[in-house]
Amino acid sequence: MISRPAAKILVVEDEPLIRMDLVASLEDMGFPVLEAANADEAITMLESDPAIMTVITDVDMPGTMDGLALTFVVRDRWPPCHLIVLSGHRRPNTSDMAEGSRFIRKPLTTDDLHRTLAELDVGT
Repeated sequence: MISRPAAKILVVEDEPLIRMDLVASLEDMGFPVLEAANADEAITMLESDPAIMTVITDVDMPGTMDGLALTFVVRDRWPPCHLIVLSGHRRPNTSDMAEGSRFIRKPLTTDDLHRTLAELDVGT
């Protein structure tokens, strides 16, 4: 019997302190977490690690695409992935995000994050 690797969460955030805080909160909840500073890094990680089942992305990031565009790429190439979009500057319309994406306004609390992960049925 082949064992399936534990589902991982990928945090995509260009601000290092925000990314570190988010990663620490997720790890405290018991999730294995990877991190990327932009969408290009995120795609490279998704291509190399099939255990990534949730992507949490900021909207505004440098690089070839923002977090909203990233949600559409992830939904197209890795359809089972859960998608959570974060922003402190704007609230995207549902049509601006890939189907099934959830939005959390920054600054987010651990409760916001935990509730959204539970609603998406993201388990440890």
